[in-house]
Amino acid sequence: MPNNMSLNPAQVASMDSSSRNDYIQSLPPQQRAQMNAAVASQISSDNKLFMRKSIEKIAYCPVAGGSGITANYAQGQTLVFDLPVVGGGYAKGLLINANIIFTPGTSNANANAAIPFSIFQELDLNYNGAQIRTHPIIIKCLDLSRGFAYPYLDGTLITTTASTAFTAPNVAAIQNNISAVSSAGAFTAGGPLPGTVFTAGTAYTLQARMFLPFNAIAPDSVPGVLPVMGVGNKPQLKLFCSSAFLGLDPLLSPISPTAATTTVAFGAATVNVDMVYLDGTNLSSPVPLQLDIESEPTLQYYWDTPLNPLNAGLLQRQYVYSVVIDSNQSTSFINSGSGALGANSNTLNITAMDLSPDSVGQISFVKYGANTNVSIFDFFQRNRRQHNADFDAGIIPWIVAPSRIVADSSNRNGLQALNMRPGGYPATTHAYQVTQVSQQGAIAGFSATTPRVETFLVSMNYDGLRLA
Repeated sequence: MPNNMSLNPAQVASMDSSSRNDYIQSLPPQQRAQMNAAVASQISSDNKLFMRKSIEKIAYCPVAGGSGITANYAQGQTLVFDLPVVGGGYAKGLLINANIIFTPGTSNANANAAIPFSIFQELDLNYNGAQIRTHPIIIKCLDLSRGFAYPYLDGTLITTTASTAFTAPNVAAIQNNISAVSSAGAFTAGGPLPGTVFTAGTAYTLQARMFLPFNAIAPDSVPGVLPVMGVGNKPQLKLFCSSAFLGLDPLLSPISPTAATTTVAFGAATVNVDMVYLDGTNLSSPVPLQLDIESEPTLQYYWDTPLNPLNAGLLQRQYVYSVVIDSNQSTSFINSGSGALGANSNTLNITAMDLSPDSVGQISFVKYGANTNVSIFDFFQRNRRQHNADFDAGIIPWIVAPSRIVADSSNRNGLQALNMRPGGYPATTHAYQVTQVSQQGAIAGFSATTPRVETFLVSMNYDGLRLA
């Protein structure tokens, strides 16, 4: 074993972790710290190079059990896909594709607030334990957080076999990312507006496309990517199909009835998943680039415990996207009036919001509305100025770390993360006040929706990824 600093940091960084540690320990004590720092810098640089210069590749995810590449969509079913094994590969995201033919029966149906993301009521990814547990609506939130003038990139194309065009509500919104589509299948972005009418007896084809990034901070960031070269357990995706495709819950049901007689029937309905991965192949050299994932933290998605029930006129605290559901309607998360500032600025049913670093709200990071003399509409206006887009009414983007402290939030060099580790703000809570809630259940035969707040987080885990 060579001693002192006969090897340079690049050579030491290229070793496996065991050999690297043995070599550094062989150095004189006064040189160990210097070498450790130099090697850490070299690994970080090499990892960034891997993420930036490797060619993105795509491989299909087989249905678990070896039963083909597509799974049949059915209400209440859990669809399981294995991520494929590729030599030297690291998965950075999943392309989820669904093609669902549905026909409302007897009475018309409406598009609910979270369509098309609500075709799945939960999305889990397991890798030596839960790596991701969330609702697909976070995919839309992440897209809208990308920065100036970026519409969300995932959504739907809905076509119909009939000649009747959609009847769409007149809803003002700053982003041109959701739109009604014609019967011929032409569309102007992400799919049908919530509230769009689906005519009874007409067959519609819903084509949903969603990309779930594992490394959600930035395309060239390492935390969150998963090894898929056969090390440790094989990553596995679980998609939980909506248990009530036709229902009143704006988050969990894609469409809602207009009468007790409304039904829905399905034609062909399939789902397939593709994996986006990097294996170091690059255009600069035939030598593959290398990634050292053991030195990096990982990124995980969480679905927090709901604030349930949400009562009118009360501030309730929980703990950074939150979805406020007042259950007054299924076509939007929260009741909103009409106004000049677009969807989120119309959320008249939210009268106060508070993000606090403590469990009792004694002090606040952010506070708007009741008893503050600061209008709640200021929050939505500032959010629009940051992202040049409105989130859907009821979606509150509390923490959007990568888009802060930069002139253009599509430049991901800035960071304003909420530190909830010991020594930071581990007791952070959030609170809301609404004017009115409703246990929506006026349509016979359909379950009432519970007023609540659902919160979805993407969190850095500095313990790193458990590889075995």
